[in-house]
Amino acid sequence: MKKISLFTLLTVSFVFSFAQTSGVVDFTESIKIKIDIPDGQKELMKNMPTSQSVQKTLFFNEKESLYKNFDPKANGDVSFENKEGGNDIKMVLRMPENILYTNIEKNNYINQIDFMGKQFLIVDDVKKKSWKITGEQQKILDKTCTKAILQDTAQKLVAWFTNELPTAIRPNTLAGLPGAVLMIDMNDGQRTITANKITYRDLKPGEITVPEKGKKVNQAEFDKIKAEKMAEMGATNNGGANMRIVIRNEEH
Repeated sequence: MKKISLFTLLTVSFVFSFAQTSGVVDFTESIKIKIDIPDGQKELMKNMPTSQSVQKTLFFNEKESLYKNFDPKANGDVSFENKEGGNDIKMVLRMPENILYTNIEKNNYINQIDFMGKQFLIVDDVKKKSWKITGEQQKILDKTCTKAILQDTAQKLVAWFTNELPTAIRPNTLAGLPGAVLMIDMNDGQRTITANKITYRDLKPGEITVPEKGKKVNQAEFDKIKAEKMAEMGATNNGGANMRIVIRNEEH
């Protein structure tokens, strides 16, 4: 009787674990900082940080998910200050928070994003992308993940997905993979999103909310606005943080 009871307990526990389809995933989102510095001024920037990171959280269940900063007050700020040779350089680099809500049942998303000091509310359908699934695999959080390469984009984007978890887990709008996305690599590490921890549990009321702030646009409209603004600044959109530094001597 003891052996039968133990077997029954193990079976019930296994079924409960497999059936759990809601919870929280912790991610780290990192961006490499590339500085275009005038010749003769590079020594001033020798201690400049080369990357910045922010901790993100994905709340998910069978119907919807929400991806946002773990701490609303922590934007992964990177500060830098240097005073040499009459030059006074002070910089604060901030990763604007994106709050991404995905409705899995309706196959659409709402992305609240701060761009150039203005808030936008991107509302659009989730569109399936064309992926090339390779045979390459690696372990992420003890889950076997398969490498997939996005085919229809100017950027080089690699995703690692697993079918050992609910497919609702996806920290972006890139659909079309047969599993949960636990890692994303843009342009050979210029920007990465990596899962650090998965916790299965029932979600609390209010943990998934629909973003509401910002000028309402669709994805194509926002992409056009972003491209125009970045062109004005002479910046490129390759997944990392790129900026041009102009250093002036000022007499006081």
